[in-house]
Amino acid sequence: MKYSNKTLGAPHPNPSWAVFLLTAVLASAIDVIASKILQHPGLGRGARLAIALLPLPGDIALIALVLLRIRRLDDFQKRVHFEAVTVAFLSTGVAVFIYACLQRAHLAGPLDAALVWTFMLIFYAVGYFIATSHYR
Repeated sequence: MKYSNKTLGAPHPNPSWAVFLLTAVLASAIDVIASKILQHPGLGRGARLAIALLPLPGDIALIALVLLRIRRLDDFQKRVHFEAVTVAFLSTGVAVFIYACLQRAHLAGPLDAALVWTFMLIFYAVGYFIATSHYR
């Protein structure tokens, strides 16, 4: 069943690129700052929990803005992005699994969240290239 904006309520707003970039920069800054603060010993359990959860609102806002942008794409563009996300998701899963095997073999250090994001971004770019190449 196909839903229209009328069925689901108000039409999807189209946030500007400035709003998107500002949200991305602020959310990323909060992520980095929270991560750095959590490296300091001596924080109580409650403070560590609060700081660990501090990035959540900005990250959720960024997810919402990405979804709003994707919902405004035409079906072809959605298909290309879906294929790119599929490649990124599955490839990141494989990369993290292989990294864990390398850790067990004492050939790699602890897995950093920034490395996982790097995997996802690189694999998304590869998936996007594969999808756009397929439809040329």
